[in-house]
Amino acid sequence: MWQQLDPILVKKIKAKLEEELDKRELETIQYWLEEINKIYARHRDITTLQNALKELIQRMKNRIRALKEKL
Repeated sequence: MWQQLDPILVKKIKAKLEEELDKRELETIQYWLEEINKIYARHRDITTLQNALKELIQRMKNRIRALKEKL
């Protein structure tokens, strides 16, 4: 099927897809960096920091599980 498409069009589609994936990756990394920074700013002792990180880890696991169910 790809052989029937114009090579220039295929190249444009690939470039657009890569751009969109990079954009989404950047947004994701920025989101989680903000979350980690919030945790770091609120918790100055090790015990509360550990608990907050456990909560963040659980949120991430829940999100992964939800996304896997969609796929």
